[in-house]
Amino acid sequence: MADKADAAEAVRLSGDALEGVDAGPFKMLADNLNIGILVHREFKPLYANHALAELFGFDGPEDVLAFDGVDGLYTTDSREIFRERHRARLRGESPPSEYILQARRLDGAFIWVNNRPVRIDWLGEPAVCTTLIDVTERMLAQDALKVSEEEFRRIFENASEGIFRAIPEGRVVAANPAFAEILGYSNPQELMDNVHHIGEDVYVDAAQRETLRNMLMAGKRVDGFEVQWRRKDGSKIWILMNARAVQEGQGMPMFFEAAVIDISARRDIEHNLVQAKEQAELANRAKSEFLAHMSHELRTPLNCIIGFSQILMGEMFGPLGHANYLEYVGDVHTSGLHLLNVISDILDISKIEAGELEITDEQVNIGETLITCTKMMRERAERAQLMLSTEFAPNLPVLRADGLRIKQILLNLLSNSVKYTPPGGRISINASINEHKNLVFEVVDPGIGISAVDMPRVLAPFEQVRDSHVLTSEGTGLGVYLSKVLAERHGGHLEIDSVPNEGTVVRVTLPEARLIYDE
Repeated sequence: MADKADAAEAVRLSGDALEGVDAGPFKMLADNLNIGILVHREFKPLYANHALAELFGFDGPEDVLAFDGVDGLYTTDSREIFRERHRARLRGESPPSEYILQARRLDGAFIWVNNRPVRIDWLGEPAVCTTLIDVTERMLAQDALKVSEEEFRRIFENASEGIFRAIPEGRVVAANPAFAEILGYSNPQELMDNVHHIGEDVYVDAAQRETLRNMLMAGKRVDGFEVQWRRKDGSKIWILMNARAVQEGQGMPMFFEAAVIDISARRDIEHNLVQAKEQAELANRAKSEFLAHMSHELRTPLNCIIGFSQILMGEMFGPLGHANYLEYVGDVHTSGLHLLNVISDILDISKIEAGELEITDEQVNIGETLITCTKMMRERAERAQLMLSTEFAPNLPVLRADGLRIKQILLNLLSNSVKYTPPGGRISINASINEHKNLVFEVVDPGIGISAVDMPRVLAPFEQVRDSHVLTSEGTGLGVYLSKVLAERHGGHLEIDSVPNEGTVVRVTLPEARLIYDE
C-alpha cells in the first residue's frame, strides 16, 4: 500500500510540476510521442511518459515514478557512465549531448538505448530531461557487422591465396600478406608504397590488365585468368586470378577485388611436358622412319635369300648331293620367310605410329579368304600335330575391305592359335552374320588360354605371354595388336574370350556398312 501511495504522490508532484511548465502542451506532446521521455533529479524519477514505461517493461508511467532510482535500469558499466554524465550536467559542465548505453528491462532482457539529456528547471530546481530511443536492433546489427568484419579480416590476413583490392585507375588499396609475398614484398604496406599502378608496375604485358579491367567494368566476373606478373626483384611469375568488381548501388565500380595463386611451378611442368612430348614425338617419328628404311633395306637381300633357297630346294639345276644339304636349304628358306614376316610386322607398326597405314577398299569374297588362310596355315598346323577346319554359310555377302589386311588379320590369329595349342587340338576359323547384321570372324582353339591379368599384355605391341607349355618363343608379339589395329581401321573391333587351360575365342567384328548383298 505504501508503494502505491508513493507512486500516487509522485504522479501528483509530476502533475504539479507540469503545471509550472505550461503542462497542457508539454503533457499532450510528451504522452503521445513514440520515444521515451524521462525527467529525473539525482536519478529520482520526476516524470515519465507511456513510451518510456513500455520501453523498460513497466505497466505505466506511475510505476516508473515509484522506481527507487532510474540509474538502476542500466547495466553496471553503463550505470557509471550515466551517473557521471548526469552529475557533470547538473554542475553546469558540457558532457556529450548524445550517447548509447545498455539497459535492462524489468523482464531481464538487455536493450540498447540512445540517450539525449538536457538540463532543465523542474519546480525551481535543476533536473535532467532525457529522451530515450530503443536502438537494440541497430546495435546488434553493428555487433554482427563487427564480428563479420573481424572474421573477414582474420580470413583475409591468414589466407594462403593472395587477396587484394585495386581501384579502376590501378592503385592497390588493400592487400593481404600472401599477396605481398607472391610479389616479393615483406608486407602489404611495402607493396602498396611501391606499386603505384598495378598494370604498369606488376603486369609483364600492361595490355592484359586493360583487358581484365574492361571485362570487370562491364560487370563480368572473371575466373581462371592466367597472366604473367613481375616480382619486386624483376623475376617473372605466372598467376591464376579470380576477380570481380565491387559496386556501390548501380554506380561505377568502387574497386576490383581478386584472389590470386602462383602457378609458375605448374606452368613450368606443363611447359616441360609439352617439350618432352614434342621430343618423344620427334624420337618416335625418327624411330619409325628408321624402321621403315631398315625394313626396306633388309627386304631386298632377304628376298634374294628366299628366292634362291626356293630354287635350291627344288633342285632346279640338279641334285644338291648329300641329303643334309636339302634339309639345310629348307631351314634357310623357312627362316627367311619368318624373318620377312617379322620385318613386315615391324614396318606395319612404324606405318601405324607415323599415321601412314593405308586401307584400300576392294570387294573381298569371305569364303575364299577363309579357305586361302586355312590352306596357308595347314602345313604348319600339321607339323604341330593340330587339325585345322573352317566353317561359313554359303550365302555370305561380299566384304568391302582391304583384302590383304583381312588375310593378315586372320593369319596372325591362326598363327597364334597354332603356337599356343597343344598337339592333338582342333583349331577352327569361322565367319557368320550376327544379330546386329555385322560380320564376325571367329578363331577358336582349345589352347592354354589367357588369364585376365595377361589380357592387356596380349593386346599391346611387342608383348608376349610366356608359358611353360610353349616351347618356342618365336614371334614379335605384334600379331594380335596388329590384328586389333587393322580391325579398327576397318571400323570394327577385336575381342578375346579366354579361360586358362581351356581355350580361347578371338572375334573380329566388322560393321554392316562394309557388307555388300546381292540385289
